[in-house]
Amino acid sequence: MTVTATSTVTETVSAAPTKTSVAPAAAAAPTSIAPAADSNITVPNGIGLNYQEAQDSWRAAGLHVAPANDATGANRLPVLDSNWVVVGQDLKPGSMVAADSFITATVKKYTDD
Repeated sequence: MTVTATSTVTETVSAAPTKTSVAPAAAAAPTSIAPAADSNITVPNGIGLNYQEAQDSWRAAGLHVAPANDATGANRLPVLDSNWVVVGQDLKPGSMVAADSFITATVKKYTDD
């Protein structure tokens, strides 16, 4: 019988710390997606759009979207917003309102009569 011995040697090397220089970050100019709260905006027309597209348009303009009303009176809640069409909105399209105003849509399913 032959026995072979094996050994492993690990060497640790220390490097002198290096000095790094980090330039201070320039202050970025604030960007605004929605208009400032103290400004007026024009209300986009969401009538005829699917509810998701209308919400996207209203939010981009700076409005807050309140829960929708069911046009059939059945008090259904839109779960998949793109399956519902906007048939009315409480803020008149084209009117000027304060940014951060709330808008409420009246919606129905595309399959409703």
